[in-house]
Amino acid sequence: MLVFNFSFSINKIPSRNNEFGILTNTTLIEKYKIVPFSGSKNELFDTIKKVQLKKNADLKGSVLNETGESQEFVEVSLFRSVDSTFVKGTLTDSLGLFHLSDIVPGNYYLKAYALGSAPFYSDVIKLEENATVVSPPLILVPDVNKLNEVVITKKIDLVERKSDRFVIKVKESALAAGTSLDLLKNTPFVTISAANEVSLQSKKTLVLIDNKQYPDSSVESVLQMIPAGNIVTIELITNPSSKYDATYGAVINIITKKSQMDGYTGNVRVTGAQGQYGEYGANASLTYRKGKLTTFGTLGYRKSDQMSFNNTVRILNGTDVINEDVKRVFYQKFYSVQGGIQYDLTDRQYIGALITTNPFRRTGHFDSTNEFSKLNAPIDSVLVTNSPLKSKGYTSNYNLNYHYSSKSGDTELNALGTYTPYQSDFFQSFPSYVLGKNDEVIRVPNEYQTTNSTGIDIWIAQLDFIQNLKKEWKLEAGLKNQTSNSNSQIVYEENQNGSNVVVPEYSNDTKLRETILSGYGILYKNREKDKLQIGMRLENTDATYTGGEPQQYLKFFPTLFYQHDIDDLHNYSFSYKKTIIRTPYNELVPYTIFINNYTVFTGNPALKPQYNDNFSLGINLNKLNISINYVYIKGMLGQFPYKQDFDTGVTYFSLQNLDQSHDFYIDVFYPIKITSWWNSQNSGSVSGYSKSKGIVLGNQYSLSSFWYNFKTDHTISFSKNLKLEVIGTYSSKLTSELTHIGAVGNIDASFLINVLKNKGQIRVMATDILKRNVYTSDQYFSNYSSEKMRYNDSRKIGIEFTYNFGNVNTKRPAKKLGNDDALDRIQ
Repeated sequence: MLVFNFSFSINKIPSRNNEFGILTNTTLIEKYKIVPFSGSKNELFDTIKKVQLKKNADLKGSVLNETGESQEFVEVSLFRSVDSTFVKGTLTDSLGLFHLSDIVPGNYYLKAYALGSAPFYSDVIKLEENATVVSPPLILVPDVNKLNEVVITKKIDLVERKSDRFVIKVKESALAAGTSLDLLKNTPFVTISAANEVSLQSKKTLVLIDNKQYPDSSVESVLQMIPAGNIVTIELITNPSSKYDATYGAVINIITKKSQMDGYTGNVRVTGAQGQYGEYGANASLTYRKGKLTTFGTLGYRKSDQMSFNNTVRILNGTDVINEDVKRVFYQKFYSVQGGIQYDLTDRQYIGALITTNPFRRTGHFDSTNEFSKLNAPIDSVLVTNSPLKSKGYTSNYNLNYHYSSKSGDTELNALGTYTPYQSDFFQSFPSYVLGKNDEVIRVPNEYQTTNSTGIDIWIAQLDFIQNLKKEWKLEAGLKNQTSNSNSQIVYEENQNGSNVVVPEYSNDTKLRETILSGYGILYKNREKDKLQIGMRLENTDATYTGGEPQQYLKFFPTLFYQHDIDDLHNYSFSYKKTIIRTPYNELVPYTIFINNYTVFTGNPALKPQYNDNFSLGINLNKLNISINYVYIKGMLGQFPYKQDFDTGVTYFSLQNLDQSHDFYIDVFYPIKITSWWNSQNSGSVSGYSKSKGIVLGNQYSLSSFWYNFKTDHTISFSKNLKLEVIGTYSSKLTSELTHIGAVGNIDASFLINVLKNKGQIRVMATDILKRNVYTSDQYFSNYSSEKMRYNDSRKIGIEFTYNFGNVNTKRPAKKLGNDDALDRIQ
C-alpha cells in the first residue's frame, strides 16, 4: 500500500500549485480529526478541504417587499457585527431567495439593498460550526427621499414558468380588477364554464386560497368575494404531486396579500361594473404585526345582479318538438368576514388560526316559455311559467395550523385541522298557464313548489413532513383524514284544492357520510441538471348514504415527474399522475328536481367514480414552453337523458358513467417582447383530439373531434403610471362527453393608472367587448336530440379604485454596536 505524508507551515490548506512539505499522520489526526490516510495526493487534499469546510456555516433567507411579495435580484451583503467589515455578498434568485455558504462561525448582520428602496439591516445573527441558519425575511420598503428621482425600467414578466407550474404575477396586470373569478377568466390555460366551474388544462381542478381548501360547492361564492386586487400571485400547478388529493389533476393556488413587517398595512377597494345589470362592491383588509404576533382581517360586500338566457330545442321520438326559452335573473348579495392570527413561537415555528365566513342571499325569477309542435309544423300550444325564487346560505372555515422547521432547514413539519360547514336553502314556485294557437288560455296546470335544503359538514386533519436527506435526496410524506356529513332535503308540494300537499314520490330526505383516509410519500432527487420525483398516494374511501349500497374501496394513485436541464434555457420533462373524480354527494341520492313540467333531473345511486391516467411531456426551448398531454379516462361522468315519457313529453336526466374517453392535446406558452413598451403572453392548445364512447338510452354511441384554442395577453406601457392590457380568447368547436360544443371567443381590456404616489390605483375595464360569449351545445341520440344556446350579461364597463395605507417600521439591529456612523456610510 502506498502512503503519502505531507506538511506545510501555514494554517490554511494550500492549493495544489503550492510547494508541499511533510505532514505526519499524527498531525492530520490532531488538526483535522481524521484517521491516517492512504491514497493519492489529490485525494488527500480533497479530504482535508471537505473536513475543514464542514466547520463553517451556511446562511439562507429571503427578501420581500412591504406586501410580502418576493424580490428578485436584490443585493444581499454580509458584515461582521464587531467591526462592520464586509465578508461576502450575493443576489437573490427569481424566488427572492439567497444563500451564503462557507462562513466562519461568529456574529454577523445582513444588509439588503435595491434601487428605489431603503437599505434594510437585520438583527445580529449568530453562526455556529456545521450550522445552516435561516434568516428572518429581509423587508424592503420604498425610499421616499429617492423614489421621485428613480425611474424603474426593468420589465417584470407577468407569467413565470417553473418545472411543475406557472406563476401569474397579478399585481403587474391591468386586468387584476373585479373578483378573483373575473381574473381567472383571463389567466393562461384556465377556462370558466357557463356555470362558472373553474378548470385548468381541462382537468378536474382543486382551487386553494392561501394553500387552504374550500368545498367544491362553495368555491364559486368564495371566488366571487375575493377582489382581484388583493391577490399577489396565482400558481397554476399543472403537474401536482401526490401531496394533493387524487381527485384533482390540476391545482390553482391563489396567494393573497399579507404583510411581513412590524406595523400595520392595509387597503380599501371599491368597484363597480354595469351592463344590462350591475355589479358593485367594497372591500377592506388590514394586517398588524408586532414582534412575534401578526393579526389580519378582511371585510367585504358585493351586490351582483346577473342574467342568463337559455334556449333549448328538443326533438322527442323524431316527431315532437319542444322549444324552450328560459331567462334567469338573480339579485345577489355576498358578504365576507375573515380574521386570522399567527404567533411566532421561535424563528422557526409558529401557530396560527383562521376564521372565515361567506354568507350569501339571492332572490330572482325564472321566466320560461315552452312551445310545442310537430316537426316542421306550426306551434300547437305554449306553456308559460314565471318562477320566483329565493335562496340563502353560507360557507365558513375554522382552521388551526402549526409550522416547524429545524435550525438547519433540513426538516419541516406542517399540521392543520379544519372544520368547514356549508348550508344552502333554495325555494322556488312554479305558477304556469297554457296558451292555445290564438294566445288564449286553454289550461292552468296545478301550481307546485320545491324547497331544497343542503347541509354539509367537512372535517379535515392533515400532517405533512419534509426531510432533506443526504446526497441530494428529499423525502416528503403526510397523512390526511377527511370526513364529510351531508344532509339533503327536497320537499315537493303541489297545490290541490287551494292547499299545498307534499308529494312523497318527488320528495326525499337523504343523509350521506363519507370518510377518506389517505397517506402519501414522495421521494425527490435534485441534481445540478436532473430533477426526479416519485410519489404514491393511498386513499381508502368509506361512504354510506340513504337509498344506496355502502361504498368502500382502497386505491393507489402513483405520480412520477422527471426533468433534465440541458442548459439554463433548455430542458425537457415527463410526468404521470393517476386521479379519481368522485361523484358529487347530491348526485348519489335518489332526488327529483323539476326544472319545469317537461324537464326533470334525478339522482343516480348506481354511479361509479371516474378514473383518469394523465401523461405529459414538457419541452422548454428558451421562452417557448411546449406540453404534450394524453389523458385516458375510464367511466367519464356526463349529464344525459335516461328516460322519456312520450305521452306527457317529460324527459328525465341524470349523471351517468360512459365507457371510456381519450384526450390528446399540445399546450404552448410563449411570451414575446414586441417593443420596449409592448409585451405579450401567448398560450393555448395548438392541437387537440378527443374521443368518447358510451351507452345512452340503451344504445352505444361514439363521438370524436379535433379542436384548438388560444389566449393572447398584450400589455402596453404608456408610462410608469399608465398601461393598457388587452386579452383575446378563442376556442374552436369540439366534442366532450358525447356532446358537441360550439366555438366561443372574445376580447377584454383594462387601463391601469397609478395615482397618489403609487398608493392608489384606478382600473377602468371593459369585458366581453365583442359580445361573443355565447355557449352552444348539441346532443343527438336515436329517439332524442337537443340543441342548446346560452349567453350571460357579461358585456360590462367597470371601474375600480384601490388605496393602500400603512405605517410600517423596518427593524434595525437590536443592540447598539457602536458602529452607527459606519452603518450610515454603507450604501
